[in-house]
Amino acid sequence: MAATSAMVTGGVAGCFSTEDDGNGNGGNGGNGGNGGDSTTITTFMQSIPTEMNWNTWAPSYPWTPSWLLLEPVQRWYADGSMSLDLIEDWEYDADTQELTVHHNEDFYWWNGDVVNAADKYWYGEVARLLNPDSSDYAALHLENNGGTIIREYKEPQNPELVGNYLGGYLGEMMRGHRDKYKPWAEELQDATTDDERVEIEERLGEEMPIDMDTFIDEGLGLGAFQAVDYDEQGIYCELFEDHPYADEIEIDKLDYVLASGDAIAQQMVGGDLDFGFAQLSNWLGDQEVDHLETIGEFESTFMRKLEFMMDGQGSKHIRQLEFRRAIAHLLSIENVSENFAPPNTVRTAQTGLPEAVTEQRLGDYADDFIEYPVGADEEGAAELLNSIGYEQDGDSWVDDEGEPISLEMVVPDWASNPARTAADKLSNFGFETDLQVLEGAAYNDSTEDHVDFDLSMGNHGSLIAHPYAYFRPTHAAGNDLGDEALIEDALANGESRSPYNGKELIVEIPEEVGQEDLSGSTQEVNLYELFQEWMTADTEERSKEIAETFTWFWNFYLPGIDLFQPMSGSWGNVENWEFATDNSDWEAYRGAFHAAMRGHISPK
Repeated sequence: MAATSAMVTGGVAGCFSTEDDGNGNGGNGGNGGNGGDSTTITTFMQSIPTEMNWNTWAPSYPWTPSWLLLEPVQRWYADGSMSLDLIEDWEYDADTQELTVHHNEDFYWWNGDVVNAADKYWYGEVARLLNPDSSDYAALHLENNGGTIIREYKEPQNPELVGNYLGGYLGEMMRGHRDKYKPWAEELQDATTDDERVEIEERLGEEMPIDMDTFIDEGLGLGAFQAVDYDEQGIYCELFEDHPYADEIEIDKLDYVLASGDAIAQQMVGGDLDFGFAQLSNWLGDQEVDHLETIGEFESTFMRKLEFMMDGQGSKHIRQLEFRRAIAHLLSIENVSENFAPPNTVRTAQTGLPEAVTEQRLGDYADDFIEYPVGADEEGAAELLNSIGYEQDGDSWVDDEGEPISLEMVVPDWASNPARTAADKLSNFGFETDLQVLEGAAYNDSTEDHVDFDLSMGNHGSLIAHPYAYFRPTHAAGNDLGDEALIEDALANGESRSPYNGKELIVEIPEEVGQEDLSGSTQEVNLYELFQEWMTADTEERSKEIAETFTWFWNFYLPGIDLFQPMSGSWGNVENWEFATDNSDWEAYRGAFHAAMRGHISPK
């Protein structure tokens, strides 16, 4: 298997990035198209420049700014494709379990050094040797004078999925110059105990601060716009002439200014900011501004889901398939999606995958899946509840023991509006529903070790639209069963449910796709073990079979209800700038930044 730097069918990111936090207000406005001798474009960040540390093992790493000041090794797009700008080609040898990645010599660090596989090798060796037992790699090798890295896996890999790991640790970006990490990797090569490794990791975070002074002075970036100055209010950049796309870029300077909260919208409306990521409405709500437009709009690869937890006070109810299906009938997904302010598209089928991924990866396999309503179907919900002994008692519903149904819903604050819509519907139907909305950190604390409530809302997906991302058993954006050690211990002890959230580890589903009960032939699916097999499946046919099993599991068993897909994109000042959107660079995470570095934004 091989791939070039052209667009290729991609795999899936191992994780997904989150927004940076920051505060302050923005600075210099853009002057694109002003007829001067140079053009300056302005965007914003929420990280304070004076607090940044470009060492990923230290606090305050600027995750979002890295997408503008560094370069991605591999980049995933909304249509499931992938680009490999820093990589010439690659191949995976199933016999030796080796992934060989040949880097090109097209990119340069700002200090003039060629960017190559040696940068990934020494950075990756630090990551591998800090946790050698848990690393997927048995060894890393550097060949061809630093042009090729070979990653030797401990276990066989799925040839279809291995291409997702071409960048190694935190692999979507080229995050560190080889000279910075080589001494630490060499020290770790001599470490023999965990205590030694912990001590080295602590010193790595403390003794190698890569602050903005170091980042600029030592030329440790490689993006198209080189940081030349900074202060508390921003990072100020000039076009890097040695960047391979420099000749296609018609922008001389880029100001990356600090803004957060209301200041972002104020500066956008005031004309101080020229472009940025996400939909315009994400920042301005319903406010309309003539000079700003959403650019490169596309459906996000993430969905938003209502998730059934099965170890809360209402677990007696939630653990019953018919009860979960009743909620699927009861809710109006259309109304829930309408009460999520950013633009989105309703998910009309429960396949566990977005619509485009379902069509691309499953073909007609899902045509016979069980259909769940998009609008509210109270009659259908009542029939399902009656089938398992529930009855209506006045304005309430009671179970087969005459006890009223009481459910607790806990959601992060971003989901407050759609959660209230869902909770109100449940309450009005006759379920006692207690809704709690927690700010992000508090919600994370409430789900860290054990989940003791019944319903929640979360993300479902990844940066890449490959089926395996949507069913990860150890990831909240998949089908979360807890962490790996907990799941393995539970299975070894013969437990049928996860101690983390009460979800079943082994399920029974019909052999016949579309059958609504277990009256015919069935198959037992160990969700964790099947996922592990997926990672090592050696044929595309078996990989597809596993994908089909997981989607059918989601449709039949309904561990959650996919509600809608947020629309993503970028925004720009169309009064001063031209935005060329006849390319795929916009349709990816932080698309605006990538488009600017590929010459797709030019002054009017």
